[in-house]
Amino acid sequence: MKNAHSPLWGHLDARWAAMASSAKDTASNRVQSRYQRQAAHEVVNLDAECSARDIAVTAMAMFMLWSERPERFLSDAAFRLQLVKRVRALSSRHSGLRYHDRTGKQERVYRELSPKAGMIVARDLTAAFGGAGLQLAELEKRDQERKQAMTDEINQALRDLV
Repeated sequence: MKNAHSPLWGHLDARWAAMASSAKDTASNRVQSRYQRQAAHEVVNLDAECSARDIAVTAMAMFMLWSERPERFLSDAAFRLQLVKRVRALSSRHSGLRYHDRTGKQERVYRELSPKAGMIVARDLTAAFGGAGLQLAELEKRDQERKQAMTDEINQALRDLV
């Protein structure tokens, strides 16, 4: 991981901690809508099993992918649901095992999050990590452009030798 000692990681860890703390409050509050409670329970489960760093890296990687290849997502809503799916995949709590009678084996099944609850989690993940992910995508793009310019210069110099 680049820049493991960057102060950015502390800020991102703090954003996740604030998101998890808010989710714990929401999960215990019966006055919320069921979608808000479901989203809060999902964040609490993620917090219990995953590190803030892994969640931040995954979320920022998704934003980098979105910035680099927006055609991979049919819409913004499709991107947000994929963002939540990729972050949820860090935890084993969103999947379970089911016995299949015909094969006599257990198979993994995934518990889907309702789209409304998924959008709530996506909104919070976007607020916490979206800006940093898009900024990293911009920096990566600049690095690629610099490398390409250097390669073009070298190729031109080689052509001039002949």
